[in-house]
Amino acid sequence: MTENRNLKINPIFLIFMGFVAAIIGMLFFATGLSYADKPTFCGSCHSMQHVYTSWQNSNHQHFTCGDCHLPQENILAKLYVKGENGLRHTYHEVLRDYPDTISFTTTANSIANNNCLRCHAYVVAPTPLAAGEKNCIHCHRNLIHGRGQVEGGVTVE
Repeated sequence: MTENRNLKINPIFLIFMGFVAAIIGMLFFATGLSYADKPTFCGSCHSMQHVYTSWQNSNHQHFTCGDCHLPQENILAKLYVKGENGLRHTYHEVLRDYPDTISFTTTANSIANNNCLRCHAYVVAPTPLAAGEKNCIHCHRNLIHGRGQVEGGVTVE
């Protein structure tokens, strides 16, 4: 019986190629995640242009959208919420059926409030906020993205 050497594949070679493919995949994922975390990406959608403009004029312009609108406790929670939000925002952007006024979901309100407290805990400590009676968004809803009702957009996280 003759053995065809061209059909034999070395298992070490397969493991090496799998390792190389995994590294390339992780690099693509990291590049995409980094790009999608930039405010210019978020502001590229029609429904978010006014939000992007108001953010540029705010005192928080040195933070990314994800710094305030995504959970920061761990990477898995951040990726899950980012993926969920991205799918929902894309769906509504493509169909152009987003509501007239941008509003927080309950989850988004909690995430944003936790991120406010993460940075501003020293200010909150002597107030009723520290006792959990209210949250930051209750009084400061329009602090970053302007006063009054903001037109356009999807429910944001």
